[in-house]
Amino acid sequence: MNKAVINIFAALSLISLVSCANYDGRSMKGKNPTDTLDVLVDPDFGTENEEKFPDDTEDSQKNSDQEKGEANPDLDPFQGVGNDSAVGTETLSGMIGEMGSYELTFPQISDTPSDFAINGTIQAIADRIYLDFASEIAEMSAEGSQIGTSELVGEGRIIFNNGYLLSVLFEGLTYWGGAASQQSWADSVMVDLSNGQTLTAENLFQQEISIEWKEVIANKSYELLVERLGSEMVWDEGLIPNTENFDNMLVTQPGLLIVFDQYQVAAGVAGTPTVIIPWIDIAAIIDPQSRIGELVIAGGTLESSN
Repeated sequence: MNKAVINIFAALSLISLVSCANYDGRSMKGKNPTDTLDVLVDPDFGTENEEKFPDDTEDSQKNSDQEKGEANPDLDPFQGVGNDSAVGTETLSGMIGEMGSYELTFPQISDTPSDFAINGTIQAIADRIYLDFASEIAEMSAEGSQIGTSELVGEGRIIFNNGYLLSVLFEGLTYWGGAASQQSWADSVMVDLSNGQTLTAENLFQQEISIEWKEVIANKSYELLVERLGSEMVWDEGLIPNTENFDNMLVTQPGLLIVFDQYQVAAGVAGTPTVIIPWIDIAAIIDPQSRIGELVIAGGTLESSN
């Protein structure tokens, strides 16, 4: 029986165990309503709402498109749409039978044209962190290697918001049952405030130039890590210039923040190492048509509303 089959069996066993323990699912607490994962992945959600609330006006259709996360072609790509947004907090917490507990807080915003899509994009990160934790517990249970109760705690916070782009950093700890140490973790998402869509490296860097953005980011990250930790402490393997090694990157005012996983580029005592690459050092690889391109190339920095 291969590992994939074992994982599926373990997940089904976990669901069965949770059901027997009268577990009623995850709980959400907070001042602002938030989108659930089930709604976000329901392909008929938009259609059902259009039938319930028909409106033939052009303005209504534009608003509907934004709520579903589609780009608004009439919006100035460098016009701030979230400067006046209010920020609230939601908490995703609960128990997984008697094997684990979790508590994740994360921001949710209001008073923007695309609250629904933006909040859903942020919550999707919290959902993914929770599901990874639950899957690990299921696998450990199937292998008979879990001793005691595991715990997941973490927080998502906004580290940059200039009205058109939002950077959210998730950080936390996992305490595995029976383990002698804790595990640090980090996750992140950049959100286009005009439509709630996730922004990735491909949305920031020039793709059709001789300079490969991953090579530049890897070299700059190595230099900054050596300055902080020393050359003998930095592991080259975690800095190989591929997308996977640099999937936690966020726009901030002074530069591009790179967050590495624990044990990726240094020993575990370093936690989740970070570097900030100044915009002036990577201006040549920034796409001038991107959501940050015009501002980075013009001034070498970004203005923030925070």
